Amino acid sequence: MKKFLLLFLSLFILTSGSAFAVTLEAGENIVITTNILDDAYIVGGNANIEADIFGDLYIAGGTVTINAKIHEDLVVAGGRVIVLGDVLGDLRVIGGQVAVYGNVGDDIVAIGGQVDIGKGSVVGGSVLSGAGILTVDGEIGEDIRGGMGMLMINGVVGKDVIVTIEDTINISENAKILGDLKYSALLEANIPDDVVSGEILFNQFEEESVLENITYAFFIWKILSFLSALILAGILVLLAPKALIKATKITNDNILKTFGVGLLTMIVAIIGAIVLMITVVGVPVGLIVFAMLLMVIYFAKVFVAAWLAGYVFNYKKKISRWKLFGGMALAMLAYYIVGVIPYVGWVANLVLFLIGIGAMVLLKIEYFKFMKEKGMI
Repeated sequence: MKKFLLLFLSLFILTSGSAFAVTLEAGENIVITTNILDDAYIVGGNANIEADIFGDLYIAGGTVTINAKIHEDLVVAGGRVIVLGDVLGDLRVIGGQVAVYGNVGDDIVAIGGQVDIGKGSVVGGSVLSGAGILTVDGEIGEDIRGGMGMLMINGVVGKDVIVTIEDTINISENAKILGDLKYSALLEANIPDDVVSGEILFNQFEEESVLENITYAFFIWKILSFLSALILAGILVLLAPKALIKATKITNDNILKTFGVGLLTMIVAIIGAIVLMITVVGVPVGLIVFAMLLMVIYFAKVFVAAWLAGYVFNYKKKISRWKLFGGMALAMLAYYIVGVIPYVGWVANLVLFLIGIGAMVLLKIEYFKFMKEKGMI
């Protein structure tokens, strides 16, 4: 499996036009303790960077901890991301929970359920974020822009804050915004005096106007998608209930590993399809890969539903197909309802989707090992 992952990573790097040597690492638990002089590409269930990276660092994992200096850009995706060291270039991060305690030389682009920029952290450029909750306790050299469920500012912003808020914006008396504050929200926030040096512009949008964006077509698409996933779940429960239960047990053994494998699988599949689409010969294969990805989306939802239903039913005991299907149907309904919630719901669905992908891949690996042990392949 590791050789397979490294092969795809190598293909991506070679086609990117990079003229420098790079470091490739993939595994369940990755710890880097030796300085890397060039770019590094790292994927692991748990990844811990304890040594300096003198080039760019691209890293993905269930839990990612950066406890060293990154001399150029840091691009990271993970369920939980903690940046303790300094990043001299840009920081681009996607994660369920993101915490930045080190300094960032240029911009931060962050998408996540919860994004925290800690006290003492200094960001030289701007912060562009789409997050359920964004907390800024440090110092931002330029702007804060984006859309959030909730924004909390306790630190210093060197220029403007231009945001759209679904819930609330909280600015403490100790905060300082040296430019303008422009925000759109349902309710006007209570901004302390002398915190904003420039203008305060509030754009109120009515709750009805927000609901109007959720059209009938959107609801129809959601309902059809739910019914399609439900039919697929019924088929799998009828034909392969043991596979669903086995995948649930694999996920419960190591959720972070399952998430990391799912994330890596999607990255490799998308990159591989794009690389194939670049060449005329590979276009048909690339289209097939994209079509398979669309199918995988629905299969992943089914495996997520089976996993969530496992928290209600005891899979160690015998369970009927009807009972399994009923539990999965309720879990899938919850999955779709949560997905309607802006920001937080989208992030939650993304994390669950990647867990479903990981469960499918790990189940395939388990069957492959079993067949190999039995001499069937």
